[in-house]
Formats: sequence, C-alpha cells, structure tokens
Amino acid sequence: MKRILALTLAVVMLLPLVGCGNKPSNTDQPDNPPANAEQQATGVSDSWMGADLNGVAGAVGGGWYSTFAAFTELVMEKEPMISFKVSPGSGIGNSATIGEGTFDMGWVYPPMAQLAYEGQTPYAEKYENIRMVATGLSPQVIEVVARANVDVDSIDDIFANHVGIRWLTPNKGSTTPALFFDIMLQYYNTTESDIKSWGGSTTYTPYSDWAQFVQDGHADIMFNQGSMPFSTTQEIAANTSLKLLSLPEGLRSYMIEKYALQEYTIAGGTYDFEDQDIDTLQMCSGLGCNAELDDDTVYRVLEIIEANLDEFKSISASFAKFDLATAWQNTGSVPLHPGAERFYREHGYMA
Repeated sequence: MKRILALTLAVVMLLPLVGCGNKPSNTDQPDNPPANAEQQATGVSDSWMGADLNGVAGAVGGGWYSTFAAFTELVMEKEPMISFKVSPGSGIGNSATIGEGTFDMGWVYPPMAQLAYEGQTPYAEKYENIRMVATGLSPQVIEVVARANVDVDSIDDIFANHVGIRWLTPNKGSTTPALFFDIMLQYYNTTESDIKSWGGSTTYTPYSDWAQFVQDGHADIMFNQGSMPFSTTQEIAANTSLKLLSLPEGLRSYMIEKYALQEYTIAGGTYDFEDQDIDTLQMCSGLGCNAELDDDTVYRVLEIIEANLDEFKSISASFAKFDLATAWQNTGSVPLHPGAERFYREHGYMA
C-alpha cells in the first residue's frame, strides 16, 4: 500500500513539470512581437520611431503632383511608421521651401537645388539646408526650335555675328527654361539689350500662347524644356515648318560643369520635321530633403524604393531609366543627405 501511495504521489508531482516543458517561457518567445518587426529587418536603428513628413510636389493636377502623391502612397503602404502630407509646389520654389524647413521632402531639380544652396539667381539667399536623396528621375530636355526659314544653323553663330533673332521662352522668374536662357546669355556675355540692338527681341510668354505667337510670325527661335517629344513643339509644327538646333559643345560643357546638367541626344525622327540627331542637355528631377530630417527616415525611404523598384518605376513612364547605381550622382554642389549616403554605401551602389 505504501509503495502504491508513493508511486501515485510521484506521478502527481511530475505532471506540472511535463506541462512546463511543453509551453515556452516568456523569455524564449514573447507573446507580443515588436510593433516595428518589419523595421528591425532593415538598416535603420532599433530606436527609430518613424516620421510624419510634410512633402512638396508640383502644381495640383500636374505631373509632379500626381507622381509625388503616388510615391508617398507607396512609401506609406510599405512602411506604416511613415506618413506624408503632400502640398503643391514648383520646380524653382521647392528647393527653397525644403531648404528653409517648410517641407521635409519633395521633388526638386538638382540644378535648382544647387542654385538655392549657393544663393544664386533666382534665389535671393542661400538655402544651405537643402540635401539630395536621389537623382535621375523624369528627364527634362532643353530644346532649341527654329523656324525652318531662319538662316541660322549654329547658336554660336548667332552670338558671334550678332544676328537679330526674335527669341521666345516661357515666363521669366517662374520657369526653368527662362532661367537656362539667361544662363546661355551669360555664357555668351550677352544681355537682352544687346539682342535688341542687333534687331532681335526676347519675349516671355506661357506655352499656351506659343502656337499662335509663332503662327503670326512673331518669333524665330523657341527656347524651351520638357519631356520628349514636347507637345507644344508638335502643335506648332502642325502649321509651321521647323528645325532643331544643337547646343554647341562649349555651352554644354559650361552648363554641365556649373549647373549639374547632363548630356542628351534628341534622336532623329523624334519629330517628323527633323531626321538628324541633336546634341543638347537634360535636367532630371530628383528627390530632395531638408538636412535636419533624421538619417533613418531617409535610409528607410530608399530601402522601400529599392525593395519595390518595379512598382516605383511604374508610377510614371519618365521613371523608366531610374537607376539606384547612379542615383547618388549629379547633385552638383548640393551634399547627399547622410542617411542617403549611408544607404548607397551599405547597399553597394557607392564605393
């Protein structure tokens, strides 16, 4: 009887031990996983708390606004710890408003960011807190279009021989083509007064007025910038014989060195009226941010782009050639944000 009682007690005492052995302790497997479990698998620090960002795009209804909105939606979908509020902006204004801290992140043109960073025209002061995150997005091509009957085949000849040309370019002070037109005049050490003294003129007017303006015979050469083929040029070509002019090598080198522009060739056949390749320049948009934005947030945004690259490129056909291997280049004098530089180095894009 005593032996039976002892065996019974032993079995009873072992039962709790068997139950503990089948159930993991809290130290082995927590009941509640970390709220930022996805983030822990990334290159950001464990202490990162996410970010509520003010973003700036382009005019409502325009390409910059729609693409930036789609980009921020992608980021927020993949990383719930980041939120964006998107506001309208402009190609010239964004570099200033990001640099001064009104906005945290947004689309910028690197050459404009450089001018803002250095405090050059059209910026009245230095915006030294502008930083670059990525470049090489939507290419915007400088295009010089002349009436076919204009007896000029070289931009160099116009300024060397003081040819009286009636120039047409978009609104001054608010557009990058007008700014680059001014830069061209600087290169040739020429003023608008000089052009007038040669019998020419300079007119700044919205693209919406160009077709009628040219058709009425008020312009000889149009200096513009946009995605190829440029719709306004196609509209004008429907009623006016045109030709394209290349940017001379010296002018291209000057603008590349000083303003972070890039070589571009308008392939023959892009327009029905021009079968020759045309040498010019492009300015690709990019992603900029304020210097005070924390490194982990910038790093995480680039991680999301990398992990979802096809989806990111599908936002716009103009993103098709975006390449992270070169996205850290062509920033001019504007520094990369430290979080961006760390990303490019750690992911093998930057030596």
